[in-house]
Amino acid sequence: MDKQANIIRQSGTFTAGAIACGPTILGYWSIGFASGAIGALSGFSLTDITLLSALLYAGSAQFLFYSLWAGGAGTLAIVLAVLLVNVRYLLMSSFLARFFSALPGTKKFISGMLLTDETFAVAAQYAGKYGQIPFRWISGLNVTAYVNWIIANITGALFASYIPAEISQRLGFSLTAMFIGLLALNYFGSKAKKLEIVAMVVSALVVLATLDVLNVNISILIATAVAALLCATIVKLTSRRSAA
Repeated sequence: MDKQANIIRQSGTFTAGAIACGPTILGYWSIGFASGAIGALSGFSLTDITLLSALLYAGSAQFLFYSLWAGGAGTLAIVLAVLLVNVRYLLMSSFLARFFSALPGTKKFISGMLLTDETFAVAAQYAGKYGQIPFRWISGLNVTAYVNWIIANITGALFASYIPAEISQRLGFSLTAMFIGLLALNYFGSKAKKLEIVAMVVSALVVLATLDVLNVNISILIATAVAALLCATIVKLTSRRSAA
């Protein structure tokens, strides 16, 4: 127990969290650069782009915002669309909440406020390994990602005039590539690979079954909820059988 606690203390520092963010930084820069460039090409000022990247802080939502704004969508439509895209963070926060149970409310809020898809994947992997998430570690992870995202957006906005629009837009594919890499890392580092496969297969099947009927964001949310519920049920039933 003392050895395990010592390992957690050593790996739970701010610096360790910042280092853990390393594999995602290249993706943040690619996507953030593209986001800033598209914002500038859409007519937004450097101040606008900086504030949007700092306050909204969501890659997919920022791309959507620029697209809807450029298309002449109304304010209410843009707000609702951004909320719909970002509602998935409720599921992510709910999952990680159990690993923050020992933290006071203020630290829980700070830890969840800067959560992204990428930092969630890294934090979930850490939680699966150690069973808890230290506040200093998650702060190092989140702050490193947050700062890099803002700088990447600013850099993209500054160099937008030198880059053809079609090239900057294609940089958005790095988002997909980064998610695939994070999924692979999480899978190979997991102690329940069979359960991981079940979650991935069920999610994919639900998305395919509902994609033509529902909005893609709603489809993904339903797929996530169904896969999570199924895996949780499997874990519960397996635990009962083991106890019996």
